[in-house]
Amino acid sequence: MEKNKQVRVRFAPSPTGYLHIGGARTALFNYLFARKNKGKFLLRIEDTDTERSKKEFTEQIIRSMEWLGIAHDEKIVYQSEKFDIYKKYAEKLLKEGKAYRCFCTKEELEERKKNNPKWKYDRKCLNLSKEEIEKKLEEGKPYTIRLKLPDTEIKFYDHVKGDMRFHSKDFEDLIIVRSNGVPIYQFTVVVDDAEMGITHVIRGDDHLSNTPKQILLYKALGFETPEFAHIPLILGQDKKRLSKRHGATSVEEYREAGFLPEALVNFIALLGWSPGDDREMLSLEEIINEFSLERINKSPAVFDYKKALWLNGKYIVQKNTEELIPLIEEVYKKHGIDFTLNPEHKKIAEVLKTRVKTINEFYHFGAYFFKAPENYDEKGIKKYFKKENSKEILEKLIEILNATEPFTEEKLEENLRKKAEKMNLSAAKLIHPFRLAITGHTVSPGIFETAVLIGKKNCLNRVKKALDFLSQNE
Repeated sequence: MEKNKQVRVRFAPSPTGYLHIGGARTALFNYLFARKNKGKFLLRIEDTDTERSKKEFTEQIIRSMEWLGIAHDEKIVYQSEKFDIYKKYAEKLLKEGKAYRCFCTKEELEERKKNNPKWKYDRKCLNLSKEEIEKKLEEGKPYTIRLKLPDTEIKFYDHVKGDMRFHSKDFEDLIIVRSNGVPIYQFTVVVDDAEMGITHVIRGDDHLSNTPKQILLYKALGFETPEFAHIPLILGQDKKRLSKRHGATSVEEYREAGFLPEALVNFIALLGWSPGDDREMLSLEEIINEFSLERINKSPAVFDYKKALWLNGKYIVQKNTEELIPLIEEVYKKHGIDFTLNPEHKKIAEVLKTRVKTINEFYHFGAYFFKAPENYDEKGIKKYFKKENSKEILEKLIEILNATEPFTEEKLEENLRKKAEKMNLSAAKLIHPFRLAITGHTVSPGIFETAVLIGKKNCLNRVKKALDFLSQNE
């Protein structure tokens, strides 16, 4: 790249599905490279496949990128709005003799290819006379437009993989426009990258085989060839390409599961890239400062969902509780519970935030603060509700609750421990059944803190309900 030339990169998804983790990582690496080099990050929607492209996917891709904080710098480019431009460049290649019309039908090509899987197009239509072409056009014969490949070696430096070499003899003359007039991916990408002034193409290495063909198109069209960096794929724990069978794969799914965008960005950045040390929690600013194409690993990244959860939990812990409240409120609202900011709700969020890995878990582990448990943990039932003295313990808990005034953590703990001593039991023998009765779980934040947040009246009702449960299941 010329010295002092502004870096311009792009992310170019096809709106045939949701933005997945692999696509998000490609977008992020382009964004990081642009920001590190004070360049521009552009977004292009490759929607020439009118049958599979859907507006809802386009909107979701844009929404996911906004949520992640990956902001594009200029107006979004839509390929579906550029057919006239692609046509102009295809006609230019025809006029210059660098491309030609191919009237071979799909059936004819398949017949010639039969019994020879390595067969390449034999240029049957390359040397048709002007009269033959005109006659076929008059007859309305459909045709594709093919690029006439020169006999040449194709060399380029890949910022991840190093020096790359290919030869045009390994490819057949590329179809650049289909018989229905729709330009193909290889052609539109080159035209768009040139028109958008793209200096670096950073994409998944599943596109590596496309690069030599595209370089031939850049040269045929007289465009400057950008620099390339091909990122290794993301694999599941079984070392196979990441897919639905490995769990959630779209950014939208992670958002709905209760991930924080900054945590997901941090996690995605570390899929195949490293800051050069052992740090695992990095802010976006830190990642930008450390980012370089040379630090992208050559081998595939392995997706570890447990690590993603762990990292998200770390981000939740360090996030200001008041900032978490609107996110928690959104989750609770789905269950018909109001979780607007007030001192009690803030306290609930604070006692839960060190225990959860996702925003959704604030409800899973905290619903009991708002409503009595509908059922009890099965292991807890066997361990704490099936003892000979289980009924007696619950009855004693009711006595403790009634006697506790004021209903504070300190007073409740004092009364419970005194009662346990009188019964010649350890405090744990009362605490565990108490926790199960008022939360439905065998684990919770500090039991006395939890009980006070639930409230004396609610705790009494729940212990009585647990006593009824024991009576019905004797």
